Amino acid sequence: AYEFNINPYFNSYSEYQRILNEIKSKTQKPFYELSYEAWLWNNSVTHDELEFKKRVESSDPKCLNVFFEKVSDVFESDSNVVGVQGLHRALVENYETNIRNKFFGNILIAVENFLEQAFIIKDKNATLRPSLAVTHPIPDIDFFEESQWISTCAGVFKKDLFKKIEFPKQFVKYSWNEYVFFSHNIYKMQLGKMIYTSEPKYRNIPTNDGRLPIKELVYMAEVYDLYVFNNLFNRNLKERIIFLKSRLARLLIYFWRTIKTRQYNLALMRNAFGALYLTFKNRNDIKKGNLKCYNDLFPLD
Repeated sequence: AYEFNINPYFNSYSEYQRILNEIKSKTQKPFYELSYEAWLWNNSVTHDELEFKKRVESSDPKCLNVFFEKVSDVFESDSNVVGVQGLHRALVENYETNIRNKFFGNILIAVENFLEQAFIIKDKNATLRPSLAVTHPIPDIDFFEESQWISTCAGVFKKDLFKKIEFPKQFVKYSWNEYVFFSHNIYKMQLGKMIYTSEPKYRNIPTNDGRLPIKELVYMAEVYDLYVFNNLFNRNLKERIIFLKSRLARLLIYFWRTIKTRQYNLALMRNAFGALYLTFKNRNDIKKGNLKCYNDLFPLD
């Protein structure tokens, strides 16, 4: 309403209708687009008008039609394709701005790749490491790769898959690596091709709504990761070392975050060590799929 110089405040239904009629007289946009832009503005990290307009253009609901058309093209190009994932625009923008042809940017990405936390950017790989870090192809170069994983945030699967495979029933709450468990099992069971391509692009809208409290998420990460690792990998010495290295690297990242945010009560570090202790103490049960230790500690509300 501010964009059209309309007072957005109302005290009755008739005043609310007046505002809607004024908006109708000043724009041809359907209300679903206006509602989306209002939501995007209220949840935007910046209220700079030019930056906001750029974000609206790249996040326009109409872009979803283009996204899914390009995803459908991939399915139609090969009957063996069972899953398709597009590329997050922020990955491209971050790589072009902070890494491409930047000395310190390349050092940073090399360190992140070594620590194997969350994801790795390297060549044209789309694999899953024993650390449970997923690998992304270099994002500012066009690619079309057969993948060992597909994100459920921006992935599309054939519905027939769900008759053959399912998400882990052991997870009472879903907020950590369930997509890794689901999609990598598709790869291991050879149920078809999963394609990661740069052609259909999307933009994720970050939000804190529905997020777990940090303590619960820290414990979930350790317990769920041990279960997922135990089910997806052969657990030979090399894979165990890679997995252990990633746990130690996660502690380093928690320590850095504690220093950076000046949380000198060390709550994050206490939670991190507590999560590792809980996981180690109950490792045999967790490997068998018994996650009672976590579910009892953080029951459903």
